[in-house]
Amino acid sequence: MMAALAALGGVVSTYVNAVGDFFQSILGFAGTTQWAAGLHVLWLTLAVGLTGKQGAGTVTGLLKGGVELLTGNTHGLLVVLVDLVAGLLVDLGFLPFKNKDSLAAYCLAGVLAAASNVFVFQLFASLPADLLPYGALLLVVGGLAGLSGLLFGGLLSRGLVNTLRRAGVVKDRAPAPASRRIYPLFLGAGALLAVLLFVFLRGALRGPATVQIGGAVEAPYEYPLEHDDVASVTREGTLQGATARYTGFPVGELVARARPQAEASLLLIRASDGYAFFLAMDEVEANASLLLTPVNEGDEASYNLVGAENSKAWVRGVSELVVIAASSLEVGGALAEPVPYDPDDWQFDMDSARLDLGDGPVKLQGVALGKVLAAMQPQPQARSVVLHPAGGGDPVSLPLDAVLADDGLRIFTVIGQADVSFALARLEGEVLVPHLARVEVQ
Repeated sequence: MMAALAALGGVVSTYVNAVGDFFQSILGFAGTTQWAAGLHVLWLTLAVGLTGKQGAGTVTGLLKGGVELLTGNTHGLLVVLVDLVAGLLVDLGFLPFKNKDSLAAYCLAGVLAAASNVFVFQLFASLPADLLPYGALLLVVGGLAGLSGLLFGGLLSRGLVNTLRRAGVVKDRAPAPASRRIYPLFLGAGALLAVLLFVFLRGALRGPATVQIGGAVEAPYEYPLEHDDVASVTREGTLQGATARYTGFPVGELVARARPQAEASLLLIRASDGYAFFLAMDEVEANASLLLTPVNEGDEASYNLVGAENSKAWVRGVSELVVIAASSLEVGGALAEPVPYDPDDWQFDMDSARLDLGDGPVKLQGVALGKVLAAMQPQPQARSVVLHPAGGGDPVSLPLDAVLADDGLRIFTVIGQADVSFALARLEGEVLVPHLARVEVQ
């Protein structure tokens, strides 16, 4: 029974993570996945409820973590620790109750186990400041996860066990009489989960009331404290196939007021939750639909960036517009058409990965090195790719055929406070060259 539940839970949890990531990508900030935290611990409370054995939660959690690891969970080995701790807390939640089949036992176990994943990640994964920047936010996210555990790991789990007993599938004991109070309790918990999620989203989506415009410029300033005479316009913008009209302030004019340096090549849009993406200065100057749109007024004011050609550059809660000077990577050697690598030319081919370049894990965007080199047409005699690190370290040599065939080997764009550098790593997180200076085909 424990093995079956671990297998089901491990496979389902991988897809629950994918659904959570989908919602997070739409909403544009981290922490929204915790509405489903209880779905991860449902299987652990079921294991205790169906077997009646103390320790079943721990064993099932360990097995479930192994299944998740082997079925492609993006958290890697850490997911085993997360599930093991959740299993231990499920057993701990049932421990004080003489009647292990009580609703209170299920609910306490579900709350403890679901909330634990937030704190385990905070303690062991060195999560960056954009996910859990403050202790208060940590408690809010943990509370949201705990409420999800109450709903799915507690109420739903016990309801499923009783349903199986009434159907005759499980015959360990007579089913508990169905109480009419359970349905209002379930609906109330769901409503509270929705309210808490709304409160969390409302605070997380709101950015600062001013936007810093600076970087490689001659006259940095803070909008709208300065240059508030920029006239608003109304334009159409298309995001994921949906076209709408937006009223805001032209980003091109706002940036021009700061007088960018002649060699400026990118505009970095940074949000208050830590998310950041970039646009080419060519698009900033030419795209009339690129607007900084105001949300609310006064103390509740904030700004969103809309109208970019790339949907990843539609940013909520904009805190900074940073002009970046020339940012390209030298690529040369045995290529028919060698050109410097410019991330703006490849932004639609990029995928994200969380990498640790020495200062903790950060989410970066990268494009396949093989795709970049294939576009530059390697010469017939070329056999290897030599990666030269910045600072004069030992170069890394890889077979050209392997690089061309490996879609997971990527050039990642590392966005600093006012500059851009590059790293070579794999999508699964292995970093080969943390500070890449030059790529040479030999």
